[in-house]
Amino acid sequence: MTKTEIALRFVRFSQWVQSLESLSEEEWLKPLKPGKWSVAETIAHLTYWDRYFLKERYPRMKAEARLPRSIDVDVMNQRASLYAKSGVRKEDLIKEFLETRDLIVKAINVRSEEDMDMVFYNRGHKETLRDYLINLCEHDRHHKHQIDDFLNQQWEVEKMN
Repeated sequence: MTKTEIALRFVRFSQWVQSLESLSEEEWLKPLKPGKWSVAETIAHLTYWDRYFLKERYPRMKAEARLPRSIDVDVMNQRASLYAKSGVRKEDLIKEFLETRDLIVKAINVRSEEDMDMVFYNRGHKETLRDYLINLCEHDRHHKHQIDDFLNQQWEVEKMN
């Protein structure tokens, strides 16, 4: 996948997230399944990890670099969840996501195709920026499917009532 294709996936995902502004507060805040995150918590989760990537990971992704150990995933996810439940407005949370994601697209665009394939080490494993970003796209896709499935179920219930 070229860097342009990766950047386009990020842009398209941002457009999809922006479309979530049309959700009702109930849809926005209701858990996707019992014991799972809400749409709000999922978007906060993505935003928090995008910020972490931009601040802590991306600047260190250089040829032969050894990335420091990642922060505690559970702690980061809990912080994102608490933020989503803090009363932050849906529009503000979506705006924060879009602004952060835009910075990632800009970061991709300043790198050359060759830069995308420089090898660094993440937890002792060889990786490239291209690999890392493709994994982020897959992570987006995973959460998009969860949210779409939830919304389709909500709309089916509405139709029956």
